Amino acid sequence: AEVTARGRASNCGEHCSVLSSAMAPWRRSPSVPSALLAAPLLAACARTAVAANPTSAVLAVHRPGEIAGNYMAYFASFSKFPLPKDDLIMRVPQDELGCDEYPLDWPPPAAGGMGPAPGWISIVQRGNCTFVEKALNAQVAGAKGLIIVWADEFYVDLGAGNDTQNEAGVDIFVLGVGHHLGERFRNASVLAHESGTEPPAVSVTPYVSSLMNISELLLITLAACLVALGAFCSTADVVVSQQQQNGGSQPVRSFQAALAPHEDEILEVDQWQALSFCGVGSCFLVLLFYFMQYAIYVIIFCFCVGGASCISQFGAICLNYYFPSLRNKSMTCPMVGILSHAELIAGVPAIILVLCWLFLRNTPYGWPFQDIIGAGFLCWLQRTLRLPDMKVASILLSVMFFFDIFWVFISPLFFHESVMVRVATGGGTGESVPMLLRIPTFGDPFGGDRLLGFGDIALPGLLVSFLRRHDLMSHRSCCKGYFLPALIGYFIGLNVTIAALCIMRMGQPALLYLVPGTLGTTMVIASCRGEVGLLWHGVPVPAPGLLEESQSSDSEACRAE
Repeated sequence: AEVTARGRASNCGEHCSVLSSAMAPWRRSPSVPSALLAAPLLAACARTAVAANPTSAVLAVHRPGEIAGNYMAYFASFSKFPLPKDDLIMRVPQDELGCDEYPLDWPPPAAGGMGPAPGWISIVQRGNCTFVEKALNAQVAGAKGLIIVWADEFYVDLGAGNDTQNEAGVDIFVLGVGHHLGERFRNASVLAHESGTEPPAVSVTPYVSSLMNISELLLITLAACLVALGAFCSTADVVVSQQQQNGGSQPVRSFQAALAPHEDEILEVDQWQALSFCGVGSCFLVLLFYFMQYAIYVIIFCFCVGGASCISQFGAICLNYYFPSLRNKSMTCPMVGILSHAELIAGVPAIILVLCWLFLRNTPYGWPFQDIIGAGFLCWLQRTLRLPDMKVASILLSVMFFFDIFWVFISPLFFHESVMVRVATGGGTGESVPMLLRIPTFGDPFGGDRLLGFGDIALPGLLVSFLRRHDLMSHRSCCKGYFLPALIGYFIGLNVTIAALCIMRMGQPALLYLVPGTLGTTMVIASCRGEVGLLWHGVPVPAPGLLEESQSSDSEACRAE
């Protein structure tokens, strides 16, 4: 239930843009193109501003091989530009905190008696003096830059603090890195000095993402499309019912008729079940938090079984529609029941798809299989799970709104770290929870993936499905109903989530932004139309002609009495 990124860069916010007014383009009656393009365009403008004043850097370590790679670092507010273009070697001063003046013979010569030309960078720990003092001491000693190692992995704003009077004297760049990465750098530098080998070499460049990161756009678009597709799957029975009313008693033969869920497949959520989502979800999260090393494999097993079932069911629906003869019974399977020819045939590619994901899940090639399985799972969930009215929808989304905020932002006060983020990233097991949409980062020096939890699609998707059903029963088009505004609100809410990810540089509770974008938008529009009561009880809006006829009949009945 959160958005995060996975890769060498532990902080995912550097990949996002500042988006302070994403909802501004949506006024009373926006055109669909302008509303859909508003958030990406604002994000693009924000990225241009970030490029002009970078806050993040790419540390490209070239040697030794044990730590070689690209890493994320963050500039101090008083850091100076431009950056050196040549490689720099890493050195650890005698005072590991960097608060004392460096010795006159510093830095020590590099391997082979050669000095550390063309330049060197000092690595110090945080504490005992201001960041500006550390930078000035390194600068006086001849360093081209300074790396400050944080006490933990959480982002620290490297500002001048109370030492603003000396800030102007800093003429080198200053970076901050997480504790684990900084210790790796320090250990490699100390080991090279003691063994007389070549010290670690690094180059520093500003990290500037593209004006519109294609991975983020793909993730947002995919999520919005799945919400819309799930809503159409969920309302196929209403479309078929209306077609039967218009065409008489003759059965309708269409793909929507084949896709329409049967009565015994539908589970309607009531208000008590909606309330229980929070309690059950919280217990499940705590269980995973403490026993993730064992539970992760149970989750993987359930994902494989559930994914294969959903994909095979959709495949069987398609086969039954195009090849009606495949509906005949084929065999009876223990614990499954009667299987048709279509289900057996559709089960083969479904199993192959799941096996491909299972063997490739920890490689760069596993993401398409995970997304296909996830798409089938999410569409099937929206097809079979149903909200009867806005009352239940409001209870469910409001409860999960606070659920998401608590387990992402407040849980560190009780568990010393975010329970939601730890569970979503696999809890140090080397595995990641598969109930996520996964898009690889294209054109980024850090690689990794963009991730979005299934809950951030399924829960708003249930509301959007209800609104689509209400529009159909009210005989309203998409533009005049509630379905399209809620879908646009979901799209914009995802963009705001990505922006918040950048600003806070930590995993975000996406429902914090998606619930106002969907539920909030719907309630505002319903209030303006005077239809809150109808939505609240799930009653279709009468057509204008029918409404006048109903009012006229009521008046005649009153006069007759």
